[in-house]
Amino acid sequence: MIFRREKYLNKIYKSLENESLVLLLWTRQVWKTTILEILQNELEWKKYFHSFEDDFWKLEFKNKNDFITYFELSLWVDFYNKWYFLIDEYQYIKNGEQILKALYDDKNIKITFIVTWSWLWTYWDDNNWTLVWRWEEIFIYSFDFFEFLNYKWINTNNLNIEDITENIIWLIKPYYEEFLTFWWYPAVIKSKTKEEKISELEKIINRYIDRDISFFLDKKELLDFKKFFVYLNTQIWNLVKKEAISEYLGIRLKYIDKYLLILEKTLFVSRIYPFFKNKSKEYSSLPKIYFSDVWILNFLDKSFYYRENDWKVVENFIFTELQKNKLFNSDEIKIYKKITKSEIDFIYDWLSKFIPIKVKSWNKKNIPKIFN
Repeated sequence: MIFRREKYLNKIYKSLENESLVLLLWTRQVWKTTILEILQNELEWKKYFHSFEDDFWKLEFKNKNDFITYFELSLWVDFYNKWYFLIDEYQYIKNGEQILKALYDDKNIKITFIVTWSWLWTYWDDNNWTLVWRWEEIFIYSFDFFEFLNYKWINTNNLNIEDITENIIWLIKPYYEEFLTFWWYPAVIKSKTKEEKISELEKIINRYIDRDISFFLDKKELLDFKKFFVYLNTQIWNLVKKEAISEYLGIRLKYIDKYLLILEKTLFVSRIYPFFKNKSKEYSSLPKIYFSDVWILNFLDKSFYYRENDWKVVENFIFTELQKNKLFNSDEIKIYKKITKSEIDFIYDWLSKFIPIKVKSWNKKNIPKIFN
């Protein structure tokens, strides 16, 4: 079954109206290949496609002209007409960013590039990254809950969240429980048994560490990274003190920073910082950490069953839904906690309009006092 991830396809088509370079930043197993296949079938002009997955660091281009010559000879790519060139797994190309910048800056080149790239490679060296503001970047995540419902043949277009009834809640609840247990990637969806689903999630973790992380860490660091990764499970829902983690795990603080950066740039975790309005009355500048998907919590806990009252799971779920459905990349999600310990779980900063969100598990419409 080919599932159209409409919200991402719509973003891509909108970007192609004005941009000659669209960068798709992804986590693993998000149907990225399917999105590219749909684009190849639907884009009107001529398309070329190449994936560097199989090359895997074997190709290294000296410069822009070397890149152009290679693909003119191998794919007959015409860089000087208004075609499309879809490039998959571009992060495996050494000095790829400089080549892409040179191609973008060459006004004689008319072709439009649609490039998939792991965010870790893209932003690993921020000081040398020169493509900032030159492209449209689109983050592609695993299914959000509404996509999951659509995949399960629940028509969310007719779902009125403002006036939801008990009947609708009972209709959706089994899917909600299923979603919070495993989360949803294509391979997991296709698996029939619980054991098969867990096996697929293990493969995603192992491939992530073996294929992505191992390029940036030596063996000793890789062991410390795994230890830190597992320990983070205890920190979800808490204010994170890096110094305390460093002392507890026996890992130097600079490596704690490095491992957090890696996890952020592979879209596995997010650090959420406090919203300040009156700094003398607010609790702390420490961030909270949330995983990009709840299944990571379950995987590290070895608890693949629905936990109704596990608040770190529920709160993490709400965060990921906000993160995956931001209207703009510039939108921010923050936390708010006062010295009195009263708090607002999330504040969504959308075009400087601050939307407070409190996570509750019962159907009450009273407004928490802190909102005043």
